[in-house]
Amino acid sequence: MEIVLYLLFGILGAVIPYGLTRELGIEPVKASAFPSLILALGFYFFPQILSEDLNFHLPVVFFGASFVGMVSKKILPYYLEVALAGIIFSMLYLNASSFFNGYGGGLGTPACISVLSIYGLKKVKTLVRFISVKKKSESNS
Repeated sequence: MEIVLYLLFGILGAVIPYGLTRELGIEPVKASAFPSLILALGFYFFPQILSEDLNFHLPVVFFGASFVGMVSKKILPYYLEVALAGIIFSMLYLNASSFFNGYGGGLGTPACISVLSIYGLKKVKTLVRFISVKKKSESNS
């Protein structure tokens, strides 16, 4: 159940700032900071809702995933891509965040890796499509 919460907060943390930037034209840094502040205040004033461990980590996951949500729509134009990057961020946070200390911190580096992995998968898909079209045209010649 806890993993589902981490993934959900990763998705929401990425998609909400992305939507605020894209739909309302709010600057990316403000779109990241404002929802993170609201969520953190909620966890601060109502600490009894979840366990102490989740009270600490879920706002951090949301805030870190909001770095993913600051991506340009030119890089990740679809909400689903941003949500997938949020999932990747959550998984990196759960499994490897301590490895990134000294390399941009435990939040910024996994956020960058998350965005780059989705962007890279899109480019690989394009490359595979290009190669298959090229092979078909060469075989037809």
